[in-house]
Order: sequence, then structure tokens, then C-alpha cells
Amino acid sequence: MKIFVDSGDVSRIREYRRIGLISGVTTNPEIYAVDGVSKNPAEMLQGVVSAAGDGYVFAQVISREPEEQVREALLLSKLGPNMVIKVIMDEVGLRSIPRMKAAGIPVSATAVNTTARALLAAECGADYIIPYYGWLQDSGEKPTGLLEDIAAVYRGQGYTTKLHVHCHRLEDLTMAARVGAWGALLSPSDLDRLLQHPQTQVAVGRHRDAWEGRYGQTTWLDFLGK
Repeated sequence: MKIFVDSGDVSRIREYRRIGLISGVTTNPEIYAVDGVSKNPAEMLQGVVSAAGDGYVFAQVISREPEEQVREALLLSKLGPNMVIKVIMDEVGLRSIPRMKAAGIPVSATAVNTTARALLAAECGADYIIPYYGWLQDSGEKPTGLLEDIAAVYRGQGYTTKLHVHCHRLEDLTMAARVGAWGALLSPSDLDRLLQHPQTQVAVGRHRDAWEGRYGQTTWLDFLGK
């Protein structure tokens, strides 16, 4: 399952890419408002595309008119080789997504918070859907069975639309993996939390102390050659 960071922080994106943690970046209009450092969001997006390298970049259209959404999508899709256009799955998206697909643009339906909306997204040709699983958990809605139901419907109907799940917690990520999700997206803080565990540091310390107590500050390179 591919891991994505939901961020516009170019330095964090570069670091995650350097260590091989992420397959790309997802963004949304709020991210540009919070992480933006200029009055031009296009500059920020171009920085994200550069930092993502050969990874995917998901960018969301802003307009609430189908025709303008398609025009935005055409421009956004030209910013990089692996651009995917996010469209909110509602009546407007239901009208604009087929037009984007007809133009050869990869599309992700976002804010897909029910199985019925997931069905509509697949029917109108979306390549990906983003269920806001983590946000639903936070709202107290308890989306019991949502991901399992979507995965079962897609298998039963033979849809090729991929699940790209918004996660906050380790259990969210585990659930997404269990249902066969294509990808999971997390904020930098949530992603960092997945990399950390107190017992890992305990193990590192014990192993290091035992080794250094007998062999000093060495590594295998000192004994097997460089």
C-alpha cells in the first residue's frame, strides 16, 4: 500500500522522499492557506511537484462550476507527469469528472464519506476515491464498515477505482491495508507518529550499550572492511 503525506511543506516532503517513506503528496485548498508562504498558490504547488520528484501529486480544483473545474484540471494536469486531479464527490463533481476523464486526466473523487458516493464516483469514472476515514472518526461518526463495504462493492461490481484512504491513526492505516486500499494519506504529524515508538528507542539504546561495552564505538565496517 502506498503512503502519501497530506502537506504543502516542501522541506518535509523532500525529507520523506529521501528516506523512501512516501510515494507522493496530497494537497487540498486548506493546505495552501495554512502552509503557503506567498500570495500565489501556484508557486507553492510547483514547489510541491518539484519536491515530490517522480511521485504522485494530488491537487484539488477550487471552482464550483463543472466547466470551470474542467478548465482548472487541464491546467493543473500540465504541472507534472504524475498529477492527479481531486474533485469533491457531489453533484458538481458527478458532472465534471466524466469530462475530465474524456480529456485523459487522472481523477480522484474526494470527500467520499458513504458507500453510495463511492459507487457514484466509480460509475462516473474516477480513478481513485478518498474516503475521509480519519476525519469521520474524529467527528464521532464512527464509520464502522465503510471501507469494507466500499471494497466489497468494488470487487462485486468489477470497478477498477482505487481506494486512497485518509488516515489519522495506526488502526486507520491497518484498516485501509486490510481492505486492500491502494494508498493512505496522512498529515506530517500523523506520519511522524507512525515512525515512532518508545520501545524502539529502548531497543536501540540496549543494543548500542551492549555492543559498545565490549567493542567500543565501532560498527561492522571496522571488522569486515569498508
